[in-house]
Amino acid sequence: MSTAELIDISSTDIPSPELELTPRSKPPLALRPLHRMWRRTIDNILVSEISLPVRGLPAAVAGLVACQISDFHVDRDEDLERLGIAVETINQQQPDLVFLTGDYFSGPDTMHRYLGAFTDALKGLSPQIGVYAILGNHDHWSSAERITAALKRAGADVLANDSRRLALRGEKIVVVGIDDLWSRRAEPARAFAGVKSGDCSIVLAHNPDTALYARHLRPGVMLSGHTHGGVVRIPYYGSPLKSILRIGKQFYSGLNRYEDFYIYTNRGLGTFWLRIRINCPPEVSRFTLTPLLDDATAEIPAPKKLRALKGIGGRRAKRPRAPRIRRKRP
Repeated sequence: MSTAELIDISSTDIPSPELELTPRSKPPLALRPLHRMWRRTIDNILVSEISLPVRGLPAAVAGLVACQISDFHVDRDEDLERLGIAVETINQQQPDLVFLTGDYFSGPDTMHRYLGAFTDALKGLSPQIGVYAILGNHDHWSSAERITAALKRAGADVLANDSRRLALRGEKIVVVGIDDLWSRRAEPARAFAGVKSGDCSIVLAHNPDTALYARHLRPGVMLSGHTHGGVVRIPYYGSPLKSILRIGKQFYSGLNRYEDFYIYTNRGLGTFWLRIRINCPPEVSRFTLTPLLDDATAEIPAPKKLRALKGIGGRRAKRPRAPRIRRKRP
């Protein structure tokens, strides 16, 4: 039911008129090969092409294209460069919709420094229909008010326990935004207040654990971030890190079924605290919407093909193995 493919683009720096990027000092000559390897692990963005199963999706809307990026953590100049490349990459996919799922900065200091350049970068997004955004826990810990204002200036519709009904191809779908769970702002019932019985919904929720409190509201599909993919991924095993999710660490990354709907967890663009990624590259998700089959036993095929996307480092990353897909039941 899903496929994933990674697409090449050229590395491009996108400076902001409001913030001149500071020239970075080079490491000692003997350490430069290791430095290049490290930078490739955190900078080479991969585009994941996913056939996204959506419960109740009208047949006329099947084939709609949407992109998701998450967890930018714009705390350094190189994070801003990476965001610029992600915006350009998304525009190359010619999406109908773009979804931003939170944690744009790590804290108030970096938010204050990069907020203007962050806004300018996001203004470059050009989907056919619109950009929809939610906040993450770090955004509430920084300044939800200022980040929300910046997202709106960039052209995004920010959903804080709210929804938007979209008329598409003669049918309707509802984009639902549930506010952040960890910062105790999540109100699923309020977010679904405008959703009617039988509506097809695409739910944005920064933390995958939000599904535990929204499952009774019958989401069509849920798009999340928060986990950074588990940071370290071992082939055929997944992340060795202890789960920060009640729902289970299999929901750290990718497409997973939870009860009678699917959750997609984006690996994010940036890093937080430890600036490492091992077999867990930053990600732009490209979704092709497809109706969810009624058969609860349907399996998700493994990704067919992976190709490296050139990032700031300008070299190809190693081909990661597809994560294991497991089913979670209560």
